Amino acid sequence: MTVLIIVILVIAAVVFFTTTKTGKRLKMRASGTADEIIGNDASTPDGAKAYYNSIIWKKEDTYTKTNSLYTQVEGKIQNYETQLRQLQKENMQMDLSVASCIDRNDDEGAKVYLARQQEITDKIETIKTTLKELKENRDVQKENLTALQEEIKSLKAEKDKAVFTLEAAETVKSLQSATSASSQEEDRMLEKVREGVQKTKEQADGTRIAYKNSIDVQMKRLDKKMKDEELQKKLDSLKAAKKK
Repeated sequence: MTVLIIVILVIAAVVFFTTTKTGKRLKMRASGTADEIIGNDASTPDGAKAYYNSIIWKKEDTYTKTNSLYTQVEGKIQNYETQLRQLQKENMQMDLSVASCIDRNDDEGAKVYLARQQEITDKIETIKTTLKELKENRDVQKENLTALQEEIKSLKAEKDKAVFTLEAAETVKSLQSATSASSQEEDRMLEKVREGVQKTKEQADGTRIAYKNSIDVQMKRLDKKMKDEELQKKLDSLKAAKKK
């Protein structure tokens, strides 16, 4: 009976907050209050550090799991490559055994070896197909790991800058509150000037950071393009040398 009452109350609450005008307004009010609290908390050094650390931890956890999968795939590839080499050696031995039977006119023996060789050939083809799929998967995992590493590195750098900026801002605010003024009117005037300076500085810093980030992205793309071109030149050179 108690469980039934709880279920009825939960359903009634859901209906109230999703269908009635009053419920929707209260839900919106609560959401706005939560957003305001989160925003205020994130604007403090400790709050910003906590939010960044939470996101970074999730990225690092994803990296750990992805790296574990990558390691597993790498191990399977090595295992299959070892099996492939062993089967290829056995296949060569079957060639010798079949040839020996033919030399002795031992048709039955030759058929036995040929049957075994067919089994080996089938296994070789299966392993080759599996290896191709595993290597493709490994390459994808490797790209994911590289991207996650860069993202984590970027987030940590961004966190340090954000926390430093907020700490500096708090220091400025503390100094401003501790500074004495000759009159209340002068205090108001100075506060307006300081706000203007701070706003101008923030705008300038935002423009500078955006420009720097744009330059960094362009430089990374240019570096990658140059590396790719250099590798292509080396490959073309090796191919040309081999043809000679």
